[in-house]
Amino acid sequence: MRISAMPVVLLSFLALTTADNNHKPRGCNPKAKGPTLEKDQQAAMADFAKLLLIDNKPIVAYDKYVPGQYIQHNPFAQSGREFSLNFLTEARAQGWRSDKLTFFAGQGYGFTHIRAFWQNTTSSVMDYFRFEGTCIVEHWDVVQVITGNETNPIAFF
Repeated sequence: MRISAMPVVLLSFLALTTADNNHKPRGCNPKAKGPTLEKDQQAAMADFAKLLLIDNKPIVAYDKYVPGQYIQHNPFAQSGREFSLNFLTEARAQGWRSDKLTFFAGQGYGFTHIRAFWQNTTSSVMDYFRFEGTCIVEHWDVVQVITGNETNPIAFF
C-alpha cells in the first residue's frame, strides 16, 4: 500500500511544480514568431508593466524584457537600457509612483498609460514600445502635466 501511494504523491508534486512553472513568465525571445506571437507579446507587455509599474522592479523588468538594444525617442533621454534604468531607479528612490495602469499589445507594439506622481507634479504618461519577438527594443512617450484646472472633466483618464 505504501509503495503504490508513493507514485501518486510524486505525480501530484510533479503536476503542481509543472503547472506552477507554466504560469511563470519566461524572459523574452527576440526571435519569437508564429501564430502565437501577438498573444506572447500581450503576455510580455502584461508582465513587463506589472514588474515595472506595480511591483516597482525596473531592473527585473528590463533584465527580462529589454535585454539588448533599446532605442529611445524621448528628447531628454539617451538611447540604451542603462540610461533608462538609472533614471527609473533614481526616480523611484525619490518617491516616484503611479496608478491607473492601462496597457495592451498588438501588431508588434505595446502601450502603457498611467497617472504618475513625482516631484510635486501629477502627470498622465503614455509609453509606446516596439517589440522584436517578445523583447522590447524601442520606446516613445508622451507626458501631460495634470494641473487640476482642465476644462474637460474627463481629461486624461
